[in-house]
Amino acid sequence: MNHGPPLPAAGTPRTVLMCPGQGAYLPGALRHLRDVPPVAQVLRRVDTHSAKLGGSGGPPVGLLLTDPGAPGPGRLVLTAPLAFDLATYAAVTASATLLLDLADPPVHAVLGHSVGDLAALTVAGVITPEQGVRLLHLRDRLLRDAALPAAGLLATDMTADRAADLIRTEGLAQLRVAARNAPAQTVLAGPDDELAAVGRTARERGHRATPLTSRTAYHHPLLTEVHRTFRRHLRAEPVAPPTLAVYTATTHRPVRTPAGLRTAAAAHLTEPMAFHRTLDALRGAGFTTYLDSGPRALLSALARAGLPGCTTAAPSRTPAGVDRLRLRLAAALR
Repeated sequence: MNHGPPLPAAGTPRTVLMCPGQGAYLPGALRHLRDVPPVAQVLRRVDTHSAKLGGSGGPPVGLLLTDPGAPGPGRLVLTAPLAFDLATYAAVTASATLLLDLADPPVHAVLGHSVGDLAALTVAGVITPEQGVRLLHLRDRLLRDAALPAAGLLATDMTADRAADLIRTEGLAQLRVAARNAPAQTVLAGPDDELAAVGRTARERGHRATPLTSRTAYHHPLLTEVHRTFRRHLRAEPVAPPTLAVYTATTHRPVRTPAGLRTAAAAHLTEPMAFHRTLDALRGAGFTTYLDSGPRALLSALARAGLPGCTTAAPSRTPAGVDRLRLRLAAALR
């Protein structure tokens, strides 16, 4: 049985690289890094393999991630949802791969958040970029064939218990708590009409309620059949032993076995996340520094809220060249 790579001895400061999902696409985010070999290679591999599979119906990720004038997230998810998914995956995979190369001292683990699990599995060497692209093409076909109702995600500043109480009292039977991200950030998933209703009530009560850019209601039973078929296809996917410890926001233990790694690749479809619980487990395992590989510093903000006193950084939070990234990393890891 594969138990994954060893972690540093007890008492040694440990660093985890976090891989976001929704919200990780930003037009032109990698424009200063387009010629850096690790980034250029990821973008080329994603676009080449996507073209072999029939393209994405939208601009190539190499253009989306290096041109600031490329379509924004809201427009892209509506007009070319597969291109949006591929760009999200490529952005995180390319950025995380480069940060792993630059980090000194090194990173000891990766943590995926939602569909960011696919990027985390890629940078840990479990799957290849070509496998990631193939899985996203498969998921796109399954989502289109499922003819799902209009549905999505809504971020609130409520606790999970308060959000669950609101769902019950409003009689919104199809809404679910999709993510317990932080003490005061809970994400809800479900049909658009019910999300709109709960959003109105939440705002009337003085809470924030923000729709997230998403093509459907991930982490929700609406996707049960998609999840079942996706898992069936995953059984045939080869997985390699991880080169870094792999964590996911759907469980608080490191994922080590081939079966567990395949489960992690599909978890974002139906499994609710308890990101705060995973962060607590990482702190208990001695992790002291949390690096965000996304362009918007979303996960570093959540880590800061959930783990007061920890070191957080988002080196890729704004487009930057290699020298600037190296300086940002050095400041976080000193």
